[in-house]
Amino acid sequence: MRVVVDVADQPSAPAQPVGPPRGPLAPLMARGDLQVGERLYWRRPRLGKTFIAVVLASGELEIAGRRYQSPSDAASACAGGAANGWTAWRRERDGTPLNKLR
Repeated sequence: MRVVVDVADQPSAPAQPVGPPRGPLAPLMARGDLQVGERLYWRRPRLGKTFIAVVLASGELEIAGRRYQSPSDAASACAGGAANGWTAWRRERDGTPLNKLR
């Protein structure tokens, strides 16, 4: 059985004006390696789960309506403990891990 945790179609917090992206994803966004609204995934085959995160204009990641400042914060929340988000998250469009985009 495969469980997919995908909340991209659920409404998120109301849009708020933001400045340029901040945080660790900002350089990737500035170069065009990540786009606002782009989806990232993290497959956990032993758990039978796939997590989906959405890149926000602020440079944060959103999962299930919650915002995370960094890829590792988001991965740690999904894992329930420390996790390296740079190696965990991959771009949905081509499967490239975030650490290869740095």
